[in-house]
Amino acid sequence: MKKAMNNTLIRLPLSALFLLLGITFLAGMAGCENKKPIKIGFVGGLTGRLSDLGTSGRNGAILAVEEINEAGGINGRPVELITRDDRQDPKVAVKVDRELIDEGVAAIIGHMTSAMSVAALPLINKGKILMISPTTSTDKLAGIDDYFIRIMPPNKSETDHLARHAFKSMDLRKIAAVYDLSNLAYTEGFFNNFRFEFEKMGGEIIRSETFTSGPDVGFKDQAGRLLEPDPEGLLIVAGALDTAIICQHIRMTGSKTPIFSSGWAMTCDFIEYGGPTAEGVIFSQLLNMESQHKGYLNFKERFNKRFGHDPNFAAVHGYEAGHLLFEGLKKNESPEKLKATILRQGTFHGVQGDFKIDKYGDPQRKRFLITVKDGQFKTME
Repeated sequence: MKKAMNNTLIRLPLSALFLLLGITFLAGMAGCENKKPIKIGFVGGLTGRLSDLGTSGRNGAILAVEEINEAGGINGRPVELITRDDRQDPKVAVKVDRELIDEGVAAIIGHMTSAMSVAALPLINKGKILMISPTTSTDKLAGIDDYFIRIMPPNKSETDHLARHAFKSMDLRKIAAVYDLSNLAYTEGFFNNFRFEFEKMGGEIIRSETFTSGPDVGFKDQAGRLLEPDPEGLLIVAGALDTAIICQHIRMTGSKTPIFSSGWAMTCDFIEYGGPTAEGVIFSQLLNMESQHKGYLNFKERFNKRFGHDPNFAAVHGYEAGHLLFEGLKKNESPEKLKATILRQGTFHGVQGDFKIDKYGDPQRKRFLITVKDGQFKTME
């Protein structure tokens, strides 16, 4: 019987033999196609004076990609991370997003500042490519059904937290404020939200100043103007380096006025450049730097081993954005259906605990008051 079968195979017509070989080849090719990498993009400011946020978010995303690939990828396919620098320039942000879309990315992690996310969103919506931002918190993008999800809540929760602490816990009634116009979509809304909540309780913003981040800003004169009306507190809404420089000039006058800052500035650059003048500055953040949550401690150890330093909030949220995206891609790789697929999950695992995201892609998360003590970020409550 076996001999007869072998003879039958040998006597196959040549055309049938070629057909059989062709089918085998195509089946093999289909198998290779399924193993092609899933491309995802990361975009943030990776150069310039505001790059601390972008590089940290990128490193968090890199760690997430390395972990998913070590675990076998997504449905057997490896993930390839393609990074781009938006240089904190709206035109560049749109340009590099278009490049990523043309390269066939399944989704984009970014941008890291609100101004860049606002600039890029029309292109993202037109291309129907999901963008997941680790750190964008402008209220301008809240409650909109689009192709945008974020890890950080709209900043009203942050400003209300700070304003209530200033008024109710510290008994402050007069505050002066300064904010950076280079990230206007974030800073202007932050300032207005803080002012609304503070004045609603009976406080007063007695002076406000603005500047555009750059090497030639006259922070010394600005510090003098902020202190001129004798405020009981100061609010600085800017990146880490600029916030540190402003703090230096404030303290050089001998003033001990309490200072509040936006979470944007809460990176190691602030402590490094602020030095002793960073001491006592108060932030509201999602990240409890002293958390003993097992997930956070494990992540912190892996991040430190990979990059040689502890993660900041941007690194944590870059990592969370990566894993949130991977969970969606495991269920549905279609870019147009990816947001709906992710949001159906409802509850997500963060490194310090679970959180929820609403139907518009805006999360609800617990906040912590953080201050600088002895050159380190410490949790106040």
